[in-house]
Amino acid sequence: MSEPEVFATNLRRLIDASPLTERQIAERAGISFKTLVRWLQEGLKKPIRRAPQTLLQLAHFLHVEPDDLWRGQPACRCDVLAEKVKELVSRWERLGVDYEELTQWIDSACTASRVAEKFRRQEPDLAEIVAKVKRLRTDGEIQKYLEAMVCEWSLDEAESYKRLIETTLKFVAAVLPRDPDQMGAWFRRVHPRRWANLLARRKLDDEAELVAYIRNLLTEGLSPHEAYEAVVRLSN
Repeated sequence: MSEPEVFATNLRRLIDASPLTERQIAERAGISFKTLVRWLQEGLKKPIRRAPQTLLQLAHFLHVEPDDLWRGQPACRCDVLAEKVKELVSRWERLGVDYEELTQWIDSACTASRVAEKFRRQEPDLAEIVAKVKRLRTDGEIQKYLEAMVCEWSLDEAESYKRLIETTLKFVAAVLPRDPDQMGAWFRRVHPRRWANLLARRKLDDEAELVAYIRNLLTEGLSPHEAYEAVVRLSN
């Protein structure tokens, strides 16, 4: 790859690893959003002399050295952090420092991250509702919120996942409309992809049919939550 291509690839990896959006990164780094987008699309040749101030600010915000952005192997903040942890633990072991607290924190963070990732992958509807209720805009924000929740429980991976399901189901109960008319509009707004599936597969023709279907389920004695789950199954 050319220098600009290496730069763009490295920068993209660093930004993708961040929970922030491109616009948020640009704002917090103190550079223009247009500049960041241009660098991501076109890359940047390595300057012969000192790097421009805007690049220094961005590199500082992303916790890398400017030169790292032109290295042949794409720069990754995780590699830098891994080296720092290795250095720290090696020093503590040599000096006999107890670092059990750090070990527990890392184990807890890894468990929470795995559980949250599994939840977002296997329960996209629940994750979508959590995002709507908490006004989370990106996958990174959802992941961070779920991880924080799991960390508070201090449970193993299996129990954490089970409790996460139970906890997020309460989000559905809290926001689910009881009226069939409102539930139809709510389903379309919260699950646009599932609504598109229902229309594409001709299972329902319009919102009126969705409302009628929900009303029929409630008449049969299903609770609003059971009716919601039935519509979700229909849209699979």
